[in-house]
Amino acid sequence: MNHYEMIIFDLDGTLLDTVEEVAYAMNDALQESELPVITLSQARDWVGKGAPHFLTQVLEHHQLTDQVSFESLLNLFYKHYERRSGTLSKLYPSVRETLEILSKSKRKLCIVSNKFKRGTDKVLKAHQLDHLFDDIFGGDSFEQKKPDPVAVHFLMQKYTLLPDQVLFIGDSSTDVATARNAGVTVWTVPYGYNHGEAIQKSMPDRMIEDFSELQARLSA
Repeated sequence: MNHYEMIIFDLDGTLLDTVEEVAYAMNDALQESELPVITLSQARDWVGKGAPHFLTQVLEHHQLTDQVSFESLLNLFYKHYERRSGTLSKLYPSVRETLEILSKSKRKLCIVSNKFKRGTDKVLKAHQLDHLFDDIFGGDSFEQKKPDPVAVHFLMQKYTLLPDQVLFIGDSSTDVATARNAGVTVWTVPYGYNHGEAIQKSMPDRMIEDFSELQARLSA
């Protein structure tokens, strides 16, 4: 497994369980706008494709798509999420230890998330993880979000790497599709957020139970 020169990680549902602060931020925005709130279970099924998609799911569920200003509510969510970032999220098991070990190797470690960049940066800093990555991209870093492979292709070009030198680690069908579109290997964790479906259905190249297994396999 030592031929991987770069490892790209998804953020939400892969490194960090952030669904509580995302759900609370959305409910802050909804309550401020005097709209009905959502449950944690609903948020868990709807996150992972970026804030605009998340808000679309919320409004469609409440049948409010033609009754509110989408942009105003989205900006309100961003405001509340920046305030909430890092307050309720939790690291998944063995994530910090594994990242610290990997960061001491010659491999490039990168984040490609669909979360907006300011929120991505803030939650990584809150958990003191930001210094472990060579590049950090959010959903607004490029014109297209995952599953478009633009961020992965950018990183491959930046570091002059071939597809078989890159490993993508995620938790959702979006991550699997991103890796497939970029032509790189993808491993997934079984926890996280996959829009209410089992991640096995997306046919990743490998399933790992947690980051301790990732560390073991990359050391093999």
